[in-house]
Amino acid sequence: MYPKPHSQVSTLPKRLSGARKAMTVAIGMYGIGGLFVCTDSHVVSSDGIVTSGFKLSGTECGNGTFVIGNAADDGNAATMLAQDILDSLEKSKGQLGPAIKKTMKEWHSGYVHSKAPSVQFILAVRIAPQHRSLYFCEPPNTILRKSLDEVVVIGIGSQILDPLVPEVIRGPLYLKEALIRAAYLMYRAKKDHAFLKGSETDALIVYEQSGAIRPSIAGRYEGGRSVRPGRRFYAALLLPRFARTTSGSRSKWFSGTLQREISRDQKQGKPN
Repeated sequence: MYPKPHSQVSTLPKRLSGARKAMTVAIGMYGIGGLFVCTDSHVVSSDGIVTSGFKLSGTECGNGTFVIGNAADDGNAATMLAQDILDSLEKSKGQLGPAIKKTMKEWHSGYVHSKAPSVQFILAVRIAPQHRSLYFCEPPNTILRKSLDEVVVIGIGSQILDPLVPEVIRGPLYLKEALIRAAYLMYRAKKDHAFLKGSETDALIVYEQSGAIRPSIAGRYEGGRSVRPGRRFYAALLLPRFARTTSGSRSKWFSGTLQREISRDQKQGKPN
């Protein structure tokens, strides 16, 4: 099981109303060289309290490599179900769909006297080189495989990102360039949706050739030590490094666009 970084969990000064739709946001993308899932850090408990936490997990096993991220209105329930899904995949012997459906149905059927929490997942799967997939999963039995030209967006942030994705992702991208675009999309979701403001972004990458799981340098954790770039990690950490390792006018354009938007928000005193 991928060792989860020790995130600082602290209660934020907010409680959601009873009729909440706090599905937060997560993005899954393919890139040339791998695929990845990234999530925000807002974790909603069943009583509506919002804390900060890590919503990604993964495993490297004999059946392949799997990374899963969630967007949910009950973060603890989603984390538990994600772990159950990974456990079932380790024992699946290649039967991924039936294993996932069985696990989700059993979890969903446990809510006999109450409504099951609203939970969505992005699952990244690497079985072998040239054999990788992204899946959208939602209990009790929805599993949809996404093609190589599709971006998976789940959670409340999708209402902002769905119309934006076709303008930002216009074709195949190298992995590092895809991470730039994902950083921009996460930035826009947090900038334009009140509930997502102030959260961090975490990402786990599955490399196509080796099947290894690694945290993105865009996340809060790097090289085995905790880094806290805070709200401006996009400009301070992600973009300068990718500017040295990517080429092409589109990469430079997105880097410049994101830098300008963040600088403008800083001058206006807006959080992201």
